[in-house]
Amino acid sequence: MLLWVAVDLLAIYFGLDVLINLLFLVIFLWVFRRSRSEPVPTVVPGGDPGIAVLVPAFDEAATVVESVRSLLALDYPRFEVIVINDGSRDSTLAKLRQAFELRTEATEYFDLLGTAPVRAVFRSASDRRLRVVDKPNSGKADSLNVGLALTAMPLVVTIDSDSLLASSALSRLAGLFRGRNAAAAGGLITAANGARVKDGQVTAAQLPRRALVMFQLIEYLVSYTVGRIALSAAGSLMVLSGAFTMFDRELLLACGGFLTRRNRHQYIRRISRGRPAGTVCEDMEVIVRLHRYLKENRLRRPIVFDPWPVAWTEVPARLGQLARQRNRWQRGLLESLFFHRAMWFEPGYGAAGLLGMAYQVVFVAFAPVMQLLGLGLLVWLAAAGEVSPWWLAGVLVAAVLAGGVITALVTTAVERRFARSSAVNVEAMRYRSFGDWLRLVGYSMASGPVYGPLRTAFQLWGIWDWARGQKSWYKFERGGFGSETS
Repeated sequence: MLLWVAVDLLAIYFGLDVLINLLFLVIFLWVFRRSRSEPVPTVVPGGDPGIAVLVPAFDEAATVVESVRSLLALDYPRFEVIVINDGSRDSTLAKLRQAFELRTEATEYFDLLGTAPVRAVFRSASDRRLRVVDKPNSGKADSLNVGLALTAMPLVVTIDSDSLLASSALSRLAGLFRGRNAAAAGGLITAANGARVKDGQVTAAQLPRRALVMFQLIEYLVSYTVGRIALSAAGSLMVLSGAFTMFDRELLLACGGFLTRRNRHQYIRRISRGRPAGTVCEDMEVIVRLHRYLKENRLRRPIVFDPWPVAWTEVPARLGQLARQRNRWQRGLLESLFFHRAMWFEPGYGAAGLLGMAYQVVFVAFAPVMQLLGLGLLVWLAAAGEVSPWWLAGVLVAAVLAGGVITALVTTAVERRFARSSAVNVEAMRYRSFGDWLRLVGYSMASGPVYGPLRTAFQLWGIWDWARGQKSWYKFERGGFGSETS
């Protein structure tokens, strides 16, 4: 009797999961159907808000110079780039000194949030828009807080030092702050592995040769893009990638900046009840806290995902690297959700509490556990003769075909919109022919039975480490732009 109750509960859970993902797909297709052409930025000449691009860097010698060149080549009238060298052990700082003719600047640092001390601030003699900060190693979130304190620009962008931005990316996101009064906004993230880079810009990109990179490309294109567009439309987007997100600086400082154990901001101290708190995934936690702050202060400002601005980032190309990355992401997700558990299913937080947090808790954070239970139950039922092996095979085939159909729909819809007006976004799609598209769909079909179990196993490892209180970062070594073997 209890066994069949468990079967019914799991069937309801996975049925709801399928319905939610179908709803996401419908919303995604509706949004793209409405977008007949690339939206025109609402930022106008002379009215452009200044932007500071904050780039934390720890042992990023392989990519940091190309990344900074990419940033300095951005098509935006008023911005600065602040690279925060987080106590790198490699030649990151030396390469920056050599490439950009850094000179020590007499700048007094005013600590606004509680950060590690700053050892030195440098400014480029070849491009005055670039500053580099040298500080002891204290983590990415603390480095971002240093950058927040140093700049006076009204908007800040956080990116990873292994990321490249399309030249129009800043103006696209800045337009959302002027046109929609956004609190935060993020753009499309795609894999840089194997892309050809010249003078800090992606000049050509083809489908990756390595299967692991290909699976992640599909994951970024389909799972992340579809889900974030749908959740953004519903006002319940709880995650924006730290590789490329723009914030209103004043609002970000008002809610406490980025979470670290050093952070002494009064809002952080209030919600943490005076206890030091930190996370290994500052990008999710800060978006959740921003939702919380906006609702508590009755500020109607959206947090938006926009697929038009593009950022290229290096993804893991080896299984061990991917395992450590997904372990950290899962721990960071759980840390963020439990730190803000007061928002769970709480009507007072609107769509963020009732939809966003509910979805993240039930269908993301503990989905790996439910998948493991479901698989174990199916295997037990098959071994006991309660279900037919042919039925199990049919379920697997249906799941594989569904993955291919969804990818076909998404790639076709996205490509048709991008091809009309945006060469940059066409490059992000990575395929150049009908044969490439078929290969993309084929890998998507293989993603469920091949990549899915691996990802679930890594997430389960992350849940286990979270339960044990593990705080390691698990950084993976970069291979450099153009490489598929990072």
